[in-house]
Amino acid sequence: MAALVLRRARVIAAQADSHVVELEIREGPLAGEVHPGVVYPELGPTPYPGDTVVANTAGIEMALGTGGMAFVLPASGGEAPVNEDHFVKLPYTPLQFPAAHAPQAESLDGVPVVVLPLHSHLAPACCAVADLRPHLRVAFVWQEGGALPVGFSRIVRDLRGRDLLHAVVSCGNCFGGNLEAANVYSGLLAAAVVADVILVGIGPGVVGTATPHGHGGMSATTAANAAAALGADPIIAPRISAADKRERHRGISRHTQTVLSATLTGCRVALPANTPTGFTELLTRHSFVPVEYDARGLEERFGVIFSSMGRTYNEDPVFFDAAAAAVALALAVGDGA
Repeated sequence: MAALVLRRARVIAAQADSHVVELEIREGPLAGEVHPGVVYPELGPTPYPGDTVVANTAGIEMALGTGGMAFVLPASGGEAPVNEDHFVKLPYTPLQFPAAHAPQAESLDGVPVVVLPLHSHLAPACCAVADLRPHLRVAFVWQEGGALPVGFSRIVRDLRGRDLLHAVVSCGNCFGGNLEAANVYSGLLAAAVVADVILVGIGPGVVGTATPHGHGGMSATTAANAAAALGADPIIAPRISAADKRERHRGISRHTQTVLSATLTGCRVALPANTPTGFTELLTRHSFVPVEYDARGLEERFGVIFSSMGRTYNEDPVFFDAAAAAVALALAVGDGA
């Protein structure tokens, strides 16, 4: 098993109102190079320009995509917490820290729940809620499967700043949301206390291993099963693309096909216009529902840019339409239509 890749670095600059710092790496194969780094105030104080820090540079040295940054280890300090409910994040690791567990609703009965396959579906989903039911409050339940820290997401900061997203519940070892929960079950129930519509998905990036079930998108299965067990009628937004160069993600992604095959309860799957549906006949326990609603015009209306792996809405509209269609279907279900 490989060891942690920890290098000393000097902070050159820090961006205002952001977790991003600029680092000059002092050790290892990156010595002398300047790279962006990320700090999380939940873990410790933010360093200042000129400070020497220790950073995990594995993502850069492995040439990862979304995770290809340096992550600064927290400085020592702080006070011993009051032990109220024995709840910590990152338990039994050197970075464990206490968190307050969020209050819970009794069930999700009557609460619209939309399961999103990727973090880049969050923006069109939030915009769709604002377009269709502007008075409703939206919560995002952040699961494991991609980035763990909420602070890593520029999308969340933008959506919250525009009042399109009202709360984030970080589940399991994810951290930094408005509310913290031990798992996706308690996260969904916590979201129901503060919001009218629940979106549930993963953070930026997605864990991948080139195996059918070894990817972060499988969190959608956990979310759908949990929501159904708690009394909701979850709507699944499929991962669809007409522009992805990888064959496994063209049309309805194999990730979505695997998720649906492993989801134990029958769910509604929203299909935007012109979706290829060749595999749906094999999954008879799910209902594949055509939806005449898409994400066209939502960027301009709400001032949000939709992007996924460098592709814009104009380059791959069906990818973003899937999230908007799922929201439209969920709100129709929630209204009793």
